[in-house]
Amino acid sequence: MQQLTIGKLAEETGITADTLRYYEKMKLLKAESRSRAGYRLYNPDSIAVVQFIRGAKALNFTLEEIRQLLAINTSDRATCAEMVKHTEGKIAEAETKIKELKEIKRVLTDLVKRCPGDATPIKACPIIDHIRKAKIALVGVLIAGILFDGSQAEAKPISYVDGVMVMQENDETGYTFSVDYTLSPKYAVGLYAKKEHEGDEFTTFGPQLNTLIKRWNFPGAQGNIFNLTGVGVSRLDGKNEPSAWTSFLADYETRRIFTSYEARFMYAGDIEKSVWQRARVGFAPYVANYEDLNTWFMVQVDHHPAKDDTLVVTPLVRFFYKTTLVEAGYSSNDHVMFNWVLQF
Repeated sequence: MQQLTIGKLAEETGITADTLRYYEKMKLLKAESRSRAGYRLYNPDSIAVVQFIRGAKALNFTLEEIRQLLAINTSDRATCAEMVKHTEGKIAEAETKIKELKEIKRVLTDLVKRCPGDATPIKACPIIDHIRKAKIALVGVLIAGILFDGSQAEAKPISYVDGVMVMQENDETGYTFSVDYTLSPKYAVGLYAKKEHEGDEFTTFGPQLNTLIKRWNFPGAQGNIFNLTGVGVSRLDGKNEPSAWTSFLADYETRRIFTSYEARFMYAGDIEKSVWQRARVGFAPYVANYEDLNTWFMVQVDHHPAKDDTLVVTPLVRFFYKTTLVEAGYSSNDHVMFNWVLQF
């Protein structure tokens, strides 16, 4: 069959020549040859390829994902299971986007109700005031758990891109302080410091990388697996040792139920080698939105094989309001817990 010029391919598919050139640059489309005058010439099958790209874009697949779909489509070994895997990921993204849009609609509706809508000077308009603070307000919606209409129980080790999270923990294990900056939806970097208050004074300080390994979005629920890994210096009785630590954190939550499990490993030369476990379970007595005060009742169980109190149970209450989280409790070994997290 006769090859098509880029102009003819644009005419047959309804896609501009510039877009076709971009598809070729992205390696989604390939010109079979060039004319004597140097013009691109395409195989007639390119019409079907462009139509495939348009159909995939209409379903919100990215160009990178479309490249993968094209490879599957042209492979003799590909199966329907591969397509289901890709499609399920897009379903989860669509569900997240729907909930984001619902939350944005709720915020906009509330602003319209608060605005007098009369001759009041524009400087006093609550809509304008909210827009001025849009970065804080909108990002706060995402942080506070837009997947669950704002009632998310846990402050994640990865927040929103370009967001900063400051955390302080004072519990039966000691005093912990960290500052994290989120680089992407899957990675955050920061500084970690901890001082343990049982027995000899043991301190650790160093940079830490937080990684989202896997996320599952379900209707009304979410599951995550994170890894937190750092390297630095630990100090005990005036002796410093290079140290490294890593932990795996898994959680699952709905709007009313929360569960998590964390396993942490620490190595600091001759002064520390330890394994530590923590589990949490909790429930929300009522369902609240982002603008409301979220309350959770939880029980935390810590297992420290190397400590005198091997197993410690801590009932606690957690309050989450917009971008601020505060929790307090009292442990079975007579330690007061008071933790807070601020995200901005």
